[in-house]
Amino acid sequence: MYHLSRAIEASGLPCNPKTLSDWCSASASPRTIGSLRTVAFIERRYGLPDGALKVLLPKQNAAPRGHLLADITPSERRRLVWHLPDDFASRPAAEQAEILEWVRTVVISGSTDYRRYQAAATQQRYAVRFRHIDGSRRRPGSRALPSGDGGVVDAPPRLQKEMDDLLRFKTSTLTAYGFQRNGVWNAETADQKIEHLGLMFGALVSSPDSEVQGFGADLATLSFGHLVFPAVWDWYLQWRERRRGFYTRWEVDMLAIVLAMVRADTGWLRQNPRLALHLAPIPGMVSEDDVERARGDWAAACDAMYRHGRNRIKEIDRVARIHRDPFEPILPILEADSPVGEYRKITEEILRLMPDERLYPKSAAEAVRSFLLLRFGLHLGLRQKNLRELLLCPRDRVPTSERALEDARRGEIRWSIREAGWEVLIPAIAFKNATSTFFADKPFRLVLPDIGGLYPMIDAYVSRHRARLLGPARDPGTFFVKTAKRPSADAAYNQTTFYEAWRLTVQRYGIYNPYTGRGAIPGLLPHGPHNVRDVLATHILKQTGSYEQASYAIQDTPEMVAQHYGRFLPQDKATIAARILNKVWEAA
Repeated sequence: MYHLSRAIEASGLPCNPKTLSDWCSASASPRTIGSLRTVAFIERRYGLPDGALKVLLPKQNAAPRGHLLADITPSERRRLVWHLPDDFASRPAAEQAEILEWVRTVVISGSTDYRRYQAAATQQRYAVRFRHIDGSRRRPGSRALPSGDGGVVDAPPRLQKEMDDLLRFKTSTLTAYGFQRNGVWNAETADQKIEHLGLMFGALVSSPDSEVQGFGADLATLSFGHLVFPAVWDWYLQWRERRRGFYTRWEVDMLAIVLAMVRADTGWLRQNPRLALHLAPIPGMVSEDDVERARGDWAAACDAMYRHGRNRIKEIDRVARIHRDPFEPILPILEADSPVGEYRKITEEILRLMPDERLYPKSAAEAVRSFLLLRFGLHLGLRQKNLRELLLCPRDRVPTSERALEDARRGEIRWSIREAGWEVLIPAIAFKNATSTFFADKPFRLVLPDIGGLYPMIDAYVSRHRARLLGPARDPGTFFVKTAKRPSADAAYNQTTFYEAWRLTVQRYGIYNPYTGRGAIPGLLPHGPHNVRDVLATHILKQTGSYEQASYAIQDTPEMVAQHYGRFLPQDKATIAARILNKVWEAA
């Protein structure tokens, strides 16, 4: 140790014999940029290949400390350092700038047109913030701003009451006496409608002189009754088209909301003519005469909006473009002969960089969670909600009854004594497409295969790693739990945090980084859990050519797979046909 430390110091690197002793005894390990320079010197001194010692370090999945990044905020620095090479500081300034630009563009944001548009659009905050019917706000962290100045504004009491009535109408178990409805909103759909309608009202009240370039209506005078006026919708549709540059299916979906509201017999607006009493003119959009006509014949106003909305849907459908290509981030995977085999490389990269559990128990737990996150996605093909809300029943407990799972609208992973394996059971009612012919009122049931080290990882996660992630936080009962930290003691994932967990896993282990050599797949971009369904559907289509078999992998119908899922390229069809025809020549 003494002679080696003197040689290290003679090379110009600081060194302490005690530090080398701690490294050898595994009581400490190189974690800083300077320490890794020392490791590289030791490799050269003993004629070892570059990285021969570094690859033995007990925490491969952590960025070294000590990167000097001037003029970069701490929050951005935490996201960047993982993706920087160890010798970043010693590289020329031009090369450093090139690396930072690549990491920011490809890894952090994802270099698609939609991601760039989305990043710019999120900087412009505009919305009327509604409370949910339970009193909670669905835009946490937003601050109320004065009406007409842009930003996020709280809904005034009357407008909030109208939203409460709409939510009660669409979410209650039984319709109020005297009303009829067609369809019910679940909690997720209700949240989505609150957000979309809040954005529409936010655009109407934002100032024309602001960055949002809204209409500048007076928030105090707005009512849901204004949604029966075609002029209101025409302005909003054209406003969205100006911002984006073209129409999309989003505008069609918004029009579908108002068509359902004004539909005869079952429309909420149609059955609430008292809303006409709240109407007030909107200068330049809704005149006093328009208001008087609506008050005089509310049913005729609803009929006019229904006819107008149907015509607008036909016109927009003809010119609508796809803004977000869902396949773009995973195109290198979908173009592979075996998309699932290609995606599996990410899980193998997680195992390759797995830290030593004895020295870094929490980091190891997070890596195991990332591994299981992707493996479950590949085996189950579930939507994010079903995967995120999957409950855990350990081996030594009695599984939850199907009736209890139906009441909770959640699935469960439990040990099946009959099958001698980990079984996933999810009632049909828990799925978005519960009425689909795929389920036929039967639950989804699948025994996970004991392949690729899956069962040892599940057992280790359930017995040790999950408790480490929970720490002192309350156990939400779900299989996947967040790393409970002091600022956020809640260990349950929500839609946003679960998406970010998947996206972070892809950023760290999936995207190949030419500057560090880490990452599994060149050309991959950040994405969320829903893309794994595209991977599964495309894999089955490439192997079998059957939309029906592909639908089995993602709990859907062949029609939905043909319409939405699977990048089934023409050359793949030709390959499958040639495979069958070639058998004639092989037989000869």
